[in-house]
Amino acid sequence: MDGNMSLRRMSTGVFMACLLCILSLSPAPLVAAENETGNSIQADGRIIGYLSNGVDNHSRQWTIEEGQWTSLVLECQQCTADIDLAGTAYQTTDVLTVQAAVSGTVTLSIHSPVEENVYYSLIESIDESFPTVRPAPSETVESQTIEYCSNMNECIQPTRGHLDGVPNGEYSSPDFTTGIHEQAGSEYIAFDIEAGDTLELQAMHATNDLTISVYFQWNSTETLYGHELIQPQGIAASLHGENGLWFFEESGRVVVKIEASISHTAWAIKTIRYAHNSSLQLTESSENMHIVGHHSTAVMLAMNDTEKFTFEPLFSNTSITVDQLVGGTWILGAEKNITPDPAYTFYPYPNISAVRVHFHSPVHYVNLMVEDFSDLGSGLEAPSVRPLSLQSDNASWPLMNLESGPIEGEMTLAVHDTADVYRVEVNGWFESVHLIRFTLESMHIEQFELEVWNIDQESWDVIDTRRSIYSNGKIQASLEVGPGTHFLRVALVDPTNNTPHPWGEDAPALVYLLSSTYSEIDEGEEPYFPPDENAQKWGTRARFFLGSLFLLPVLYFGLVQYRTLKTAREFSMKSEQLAWFKSQLDSGKTTPKQSRANLARALQAVTLLSWDEANSTWGKPDLDYRTDSVAMAVWRLDERIAKSEGAIPLMVGIHIVEGKWDLAALRFDAPVGQAWNVENVEPRFLNRGEEVFLDTMANGNRTFIMAEISGTASAVDIELNGRMNGEPSAARIPSTLQIQSLEEE
Repeated sequence: MDGNMSLRRMSTGVFMACLLCILSLSPAPLVAAENETGNSIQADGRIIGYLSNGVDNHSRQWTIEEGQWTSLVLECQQCTADIDLAGTAYQTTDVLTVQAAVSGTVTLSIHSPVEENVYYSLIESIDESFPTVRPAPSETVESQTIEYCSNMNECIQPTRGHLDGVPNGEYSSPDFTTGIHEQAGSEYIAFDIEAGDTLELQAMHATNDLTISVYFQWNSTETLYGHELIQPQGIAASLHGENGLWFFEESGRVVVKIEASISHTAWAIKTIRYAHNSSLQLTESSENMHIVGHHSTAVMLAMNDTEKFTFEPLFSNTSITVDQLVGGTWILGAEKNITPDPAYTFYPYPNISAVRVHFHSPVHYVNLMVEDFSDLGSGLEAPSVRPLSLQSDNASWPLMNLESGPIEGEMTLAVHDTADVYRVEVNGWFESVHLIRFTLESMHIEQFELEVWNIDQESWDVIDTRRSIYSNGKIQASLEVGPGTHFLRVALVDPTNNTPHPWGEDAPALVYLLSSTYSEIDEGEEPYFPPDENAQKWGTRARFFLGSLFLLPVLYFGLVQYRTLKTAREFSMKSEQLAWFKSQLDSGKTTPKQSRANLARALQAVTLLSWDEANSTWGKPDLDYRTDSVAMAVWRLDERIAKSEGAIPLMVGIHIVEGKWDLAALRFDAPVGQAWNVENVEPRFLNRGEEVFLDTMANGNRTFIMAEISGTASAVDIELNGRMNGEPSAARIPSTLQIQSLEEE
């Protein structure tokens, strides 16, 4: 674990275990892990065959030195392999091991006349000179290089249906050691090892029988490890030999004995080394966790007393010991052998803060599932008795709301939980009366009882109580209580027969749902607390001060309205205002920006005048239109007053003679040419494209806007669209305003 091993927990251990059991039944593990690249079949970075179409050959080529060997194991129905070994031709339908007489190129070509999966195991070149006599412990010999597994989650993949290490690459990679017995007998391979290392060996390629033994040497001592790997015959291309694991408590040298009874036996052995993980750090979160390791692994996990841990080992039994940190002291646990089915569930002691878990087996992969068994989702395990006195800290009693839908609680029988007491807080005035009703539901409802206590808030005595058991299909208990703290108890009718097992032994929990309703019967007396003199004095001053602040907006809007009326009266005494704006610009007394601001104020003020007065104030309109329900007028303004460069400023007045318009929109239509686009509107109205949205216009309403339009059309039509008195309506000025002709003038 750790180093390069990450900890993860599967979301559902049961599903994963079932899936892995199915995979473990597969007769050909390599095939289950295969993937295809072109027509080649690959497994773990190694080509192990190809998909024959009955026509094309499968070819590979590599170089070889004089004296080196090539070994091929073929598995198919009708295929034949041809090997050109530096100019010498060989052919086989099953096994071939040959030596190069000269250096050169090797070409392998496999052909099958039928469509089939062709599997093969190929060692391209074998060049070794391992000693045939076992070296003495004090003798100096060359040790072979063997790398540590750098990522445990890649080396061990339980989805394959086993916990064997997964090597990567062709047989020339560091995960393998290859050799050949030119004569029947033994050869020896030396590896350096560190204390705590685990060595994994497995025959992956063998043309005949093999026996693998392991010796450990240190200084002048030698120990033969008892576990031997015996391969009674050659290994088929799609299979592999037995897997073996050896743990070493001390640093030293490992000597692996490879014994063959037939000459010219070629072999490839998986050699993977795993380092012992000695670090022990506290893991705060146990979500998505699994523990993987060899020989022994220890983890420290944060835990509270309403959590249970389920440990599920995959494929093999594992020894486990759980130590608990309770009140700052470690309580040592007993060693226990756990199996995949059933998994082992651990329940903690009260007031626990962490656990230290030790796993011991040659190899282990354990899923950890964390479940909370607190009551009402409070994070607390409800006590079985109520507080003894008013001075007791009742924060450990979960709070039950007065009005609540079904909330889940449980009797955790594994820890002999047979009663849950909940706190009920009632708020109200003195001598108020409240009716509370609790309802309990469960699949095992006949085993429960419900009791409510009305508590005296001064003496802590029980004033009244109601107890209810299963009747008429449900359990309900109601009680009238006063304001303050009261208690509710859910209990088993027969706790003894429900807990015949030892404490901590896993047992099915009894789940229940608790809901409540509440009503106030008597409001009681409202408490009165007379204010002191300072509160009265400053309260009066504060009310006057805050009241004066509330008048400020009224004064502000009154001032704005007065200024607007004053401006309107001044306008009513003038005429030809648009001509005046133009003269001001001609004389340079005002800038276009100042003229726009003055015109914007005038547009708001002139709405307070009558329609005829407003029109006479602006001057003769370029377009004028009137019906029984609406009147409209249009003036073209000096282009210098426009905010957008190149835009044509128009002023439009609308007077609603009668009726009410809603969803009103003013449209600037181009009868010929490209559509107009409204660039800017004063006062601010929402606009889009050729329309300005005026929204609602009531009877007698007068609105004047300045709209800047841009486009290439030579004329513009003005129309008002919307709904009048709820009916779709439109008013269009019959005359067209010629833009091009005005520009030419």
